[in-house]
Amino acid sequence: MVLTPAGEMLLARVEGMMREFARVKSHVAALQNLQAGTVDIYCFQAAIESFVAPALHQFHMRYPNVLFNVTVSSADKTIEALTNGTAEIGLILNPPVRDTIARTEVFRDKIVAAVAPTHPLAGRKAVSLQELAEFPFVLTEGSSGVRQQIDRTFNRHAINPNVFCVTNSITLVKALVSLDRKCALLPRFAVDYEVNAGTVSIVPVKEFMKEPLLFCVCELNSRSLSPAAKAFVEAVIDFCQRFGH
Repeated sequence: MVLTPAGEMLLARVEGMMREFARVKSHVAALQNLQAGTVDIYCFQAAIESFVAPALHQFHMRYPNVLFNVTVSSADKTIEALTNGTAEIGLILNPPVRDTIARTEVFRDKIVAAVAPTHPLAGRKAVSLQELAEFPFVLTEGSSGVRQQIDRTFNRHAINPNVFCVTNSITLVKALVSLDRKCALLPRFAVDYEVNAGTVSIVPVKEFMKEPLLFCVCELNSRSLSPAAKAFVEAVIDFCQRFGH
């Protein structure tokens, strides 16, 4: 059996109502000193290892009965999830401006070139996109906020990159650039671990030096956050401020 268009519309409405009902129940439960509740989060992959995982760990130590549903997603998909009620919180790099979405800036970063320590450009004080264009690029997929900023900058400077691989896996991007003469353009914070481990080097890129990369916590204007979600947002902001993001 296949639903009619009217049936699909009704199903979407019912699912939205059920999600909102579950969220209201979570709000009520969480009022009891945050001893219960569910928080639905959509975020970009680089955030997971950089600050979401440690912030979740610290939060769980204080409030062990709060359940988190965390989905890795692009900026566009996260905005869609916030709009349709699938997500309560969106952690987004360079969120698109929407009248329906409230955003709280947590920190600013820069896009840098990530290369192997043996790469010819490693150790430079700064490089241009034209210099990087001589090497194969590994890029994140097109719906991410980082990639959209990169593409705008490529277009503005008439750079046609030699793209070797496009992926939604930051892990794959970092693994590939650590091996040979390839390069990637990533947020600086996304490669802190690899830089400290000596497997990846970063080089400032002239064209991105005056273009901040904004990390924001986003929510729907018309919906109030649950107590647990509010507490987690505060935990993320506190973690990022304490550890220099």
